[in-house]
Amino acid sequence: MKFPIAGFWNKFAFAAALAVLCAGFAVAQTEVATGPFTAAESEAGQKTFMARCAGCHVANMGRQFMPGWSTRTSRDLYDLIHASMPAGAPNSLDDQSYANLTAFILHANGAKPGPTPFLRAASLRIGLIANGIAPGDLDLNAPAAPSGAAR
Repeated sequence: MKFPIAGFWNKFAFAAALAVLCAGFAVAQTEVATGPFTAAESEAGQKTFMARCAGCHVANMGRQFMPGWSTRTSRDLYDLIHASMPAGAPNSLDDQSYANLTAFILHANGAKPGPTPFLRAASLRIGLIANGIAPGDLDLNAPAAPSGAAR
């Protein structure tokens, strides 16, 4: 003999479990791991970016960055910037300035600062630490610092 109420509770339990699973997946899609850089590095990187890079690259921040970089690593980004930027003068900044620029670009794409300085942090896949959504307090229209001050 079947009890109709038992079938209801089985379906209810299944639906509840599915809802919890879907909610967890949704949170996982918006939450990102802590980035391999500090807040101070990102702040210094923003000053350098505004002085040395924004003229060419400000339009590429955010969602345009993620499709090409989500599967690559933070170290890949650092290495590319170091080897090719600024235009016409690659390798012209010190290692920490390139680390700061990398930190800022990651932060501008949704990565959260962590406790470990970039040059001592593990290389992480960018899609694990960034989501392409710039923090609300990020101002890419801030006046640029004099280029000598950003080095």
